[in-house]
Amino acid sequence: MEVEEIIRKLRKARPEISREEFLKMVEERKKSLGNYFTDETIAKLVASEFGVKFSKKFEREFKTRIEHLVSGLNDVTVSGKILSIYPAQTFRRGLDKEGKVARLVIADQTGKINVVLWDEKADFVRNAKLRKGQRVRISHGYVRESRRGGVELHVGEQGEIEIIEEKNVKIADLNVGDGPVNLVGEVISQKPLIRKVKTSIGEEVPVASFEIKDETGRIWVSVWRELAEKIEKEELKRGIIIKLDNFYVKKGFNDELEVFSRRDSSFEIISKPN
Repeated sequence: MEVEEIIRKLRKARPEISREEFLKMVEERKKSLGNYFTDETIAKLVASEFGVKFSKKFEREFKTRIEHLVSGLNDVTVSGKILSIYPAQTFRRGLDKEGKVARLVIADQTGKINVVLWDEKADFVRNAKLRKGQRVRISHGYVRESRRGGVELHVGEQGEIEIIEEKNVKIADLNVGDGPVNLVGEVISQKPLIRKVKTSIGEEVPVASFEIKDETGRIWVSVWRELAEKIEKEELKRGIIIKLDNFYVKKGFNDELEVFSRRDSSFEIISKPN
């Protein structure tokens, strides 16, 4: 969907908003998000805040990293692993109403953030549906300044929280075009090959390459950009068990399969050799 088509949908729903006003809002939002998303995605995000409806697929695909969350963002989607859970508490709301609130801390590969769950969303904690170590997706959240400093993510009446069921794929079951996939393997390279690669737009970025195996086979892994720097700091070596989350599959050298990272990818060291 092109930006002009999004503008037409917006103008139909909210004719009082001019094309110029909308484009200005898109540019301002793009700056606040660090130019991480395309103009089309930002336009969809801004238009959705004015009541323009898009597919559920867009809602799931539009997710930002924790490091890009700033106060004032609305209708954002974030995925992360639960680091801490704080019990739900009740409070008085007016003379005869009761409210509930619970808190989590979640993290992705870029940082961590406090999550505030309101009312029925707090029941996820109260009913023990959430536990440390689980991955969750929070949709339609809003970001506000925290009294403790920084920002926090709120999940209210319009928000959603869902547990992401993680299934690990065996190397032998991978096919070109698969992804995102999760897999666990043992590093069989002595150490990663760290190099600089120039992209099609002339940008020079770090890449870390190493080989892993499981009981079904072996495959090369290419980790790009900030994640490559983290791999280098981990001093990856033979015998380490590593979990790769949200990786993708393509043909590499000699037409052999290779898994590679994108911006939503992450890794976790499961164990190290004695």
